[in-house]
Amino acid sequence: MGILHSAVVSVTDVCVVVFLVAWVVGAVYFGVKGRRGLVGWVRGLPRTVPGRVPVMVGVGVFSVVVGCAPASFWRHFQYWQPELAVLGALLAVASTALLLWARWALGAMWASVPLVQERHELRTDGPYGLVRHPIYTGLLGLIVGRMLACGFGVWVVYLVVALPWLLRRVWVEDGLMAGQFGDSYAAYRARVPALIPWTRPGQVGTSRAGSGQR
Repeated sequence: MGILHSAVVSVTDVCVVVFLVAWVVGAVYFGVKGRRGLVGWVRGLPRTVPGRVPVMVGVGVFSVVVGCAPASFWRHFQYWQPELAVLGALLAVASTALLLWARWALGAMWASVPLVQERHELRTDGPYGLVRHPIYTGLLGLIVGRMLACGFGVWVVYLVVALPWLLRRVWVEDGLMAGQFGDSYAAYRARVPALIPWTRPGQVGTSRAGSGQR
């Protein structure tokens, strides 16, 4: 059982590392490519700073608060089962693949904060034909997969915090895309679910101006 536990946790560790590395590399590559060179990309960074700072501060504070709790405290939330752990590892792998696919499909139109880029196009093919926000679906799946593989514990808290944040981003970005693309996005939203593939589309977003499609 110990070997299986180590194996599934290692799989999710690799998934997290692959996701983080690919995201940094993708941000630089597509940023430079989309803004006609490194100088243009660097000049465009201040545009997203106001949106990134609250997220970075929030992540920092959350990490400190969680880290202050003794290890014995998290044992109350521990529940490890081999079947759930294997399912979690598979979910993490699938979610990482979806994240990379969606990130590549979005290319230079991706931004770290909700906004509509110059010459922004509405993507409805590839991963965006499965869900409207495949990057958020991938993030959610990676967190849930990690939680199942590790046996819940502190990852329950990560999920509880991440879920409302992701749902709010979906709501904001649906509103931004609706404001940018109008009837085209309304038709797209009517046929494609927000986060969970092969379910009926939900009306998470509302018509309000202002996001890049994740």
